[in-house]
Amino acid sequence: MVFWQQRLGVLVRHGIEILTIPKVRLFSLKNPHERIFIGSRRLNDEHFREVARSLEIQPVEIRLDFAISDEKTGLGHEDVEQIFRNYTTLKTDHRAVLLLDIVGFSKHTPETQASQLSTLEFALNIAEESCRQKLLPIEMKRSTTGDGFYVWNKKSGPDADIALFVLMSLFLTYYAGLKRVIREKDATLELRTAAGIGSHYTFYNPGRNVFESEEYIVGDVTISVARIIGKARANQIIVNAFNRPGHDTKFTYSAETLLALAGRELEKFHGMSLFGNAIDRFAFYLTGPKRQNGSFLNQRMRVIDKHGFEHLCYNAKVNVFVDAVEPYFSGLQHSELAGKRAPPAPVKVAAS
Repeated sequence: MVFWQQRLGVLVRHGIEILTIPKVRLFSLKNPHERIFIGSRRLNDEHFREVARSLEIQPVEIRLDFAISDEKTGLGHEDVEQIFRNYTTLKTDHRAVLLLDIVGFSKHTPETQASQLSTLEFALNIAEESCRQKLLPIEMKRSTTGDGFYVWNKKSGPDADIALFVLMSLFLTYYAGLKRVIREKDATLELRTAAGIGSHYTFYNPGRNVFESEEYIVGDVTISVARIIGKARANQIIVNAFNRPGHDTKFTYSAETLLALAGRELEKFHGMSLFGNAIDRFAFYLTGPKRQNGSFLNQRMRVIDKHGFEHLCYNAKVNVFVDAVEPYFSGLQHSELAGKRAPPAPVKVAAS
C-alpha cells in the first residue's frame, strides 16, 4: 500500500514523500485511519502525518529533478496518482456486481467451453456499447470465474449501479437472441444470473505500462452473489435484497426502488433494433405471488447457503417484446420456482 504527497519549497528539493506498508499488515489493523482504504492516494500534509502515525512508519523521500505538473515534464498529479493506485487496495462501500454462471460448464470439452465464454463476452460487449450510445455512465469491468464472469461498473454511485442493471437486462436480451440464431451445438447454454449491491475491496495488477493495470474485486458483494447463485436454477435471475444510500445520504435505494429506476432507463431502448426487429418494450421486474386484486407482490425469499448463512433475495424477470417475432424471456416466473430443487423459502413479512 502506498500514499504520497508532493514536497515543494525553498528548503526542500522537488520530490515526493511516500508511505509504504505491506498489504498483509493492513487487514490486521483494528481501527484503520479513514483514508487507509478510501479516497485518493495523494494526501495533504495533515492526513499524511496522521496516516504515518497510525501505521507507525516513517515517510521516504524521493527526490526529483523537476516539479510535478511542470508542463515541460508532462508528468501531472493525476499521472502520479494513477501510478500509485496500481500498488494499493481500495474499499468501496456500495457497488453493483453481476455474476454470470454457465450451467453444466464443466461437462463440456475445452473447445466448447471457450466457445461459450466467447459468446458471453460478445453479448456483454454489445450490451455495454448499447448503454454508451444512450450516454449511461458505464465502464464495464469483468473477471472470469472459470465458468462465467463477475461483471461490475468501474464508475461508482447510484446512477452507475442503475446503469449496470440496465446492462444486465440488455446482456440477457442479446444472449437470448443469440441462442435463437447461433446454429453451433452447445455454443449457448443455459445461464444462472445473480446480482446485488454491497461492499468490496479493489486490487490492481500492474503491467509493464504503469498507466494500465488489471482490476480485481473481492468482498461482501462478490461473496453474496456467489452464495445465492449456488441455489439458483437454470435460467433464473436472483437479486440480493440490498439497501444503498442515494446521492442524498438521507435517502436510501432498496432493491425494488433501484430496479424500478433501471426499468425506466430501459425505456430509452424502445425502438432499438434487435437482430433486425424493433424492440417494442422492456419489462424488468421482481416476481412474487398474485394478490386477490390481480396485482403481484415483490416476494422476498430466504436462501440458506452451503455454509449455513442466510441471504435475502428476490427472483427477477426480463421480458422483451419485439415487433414481428416471439418475445424474449429471461428468468423464471414465481410459479416456476417449485420443482425438483427446493425453492428459496418466502419471507412473508418482507413482501411488499
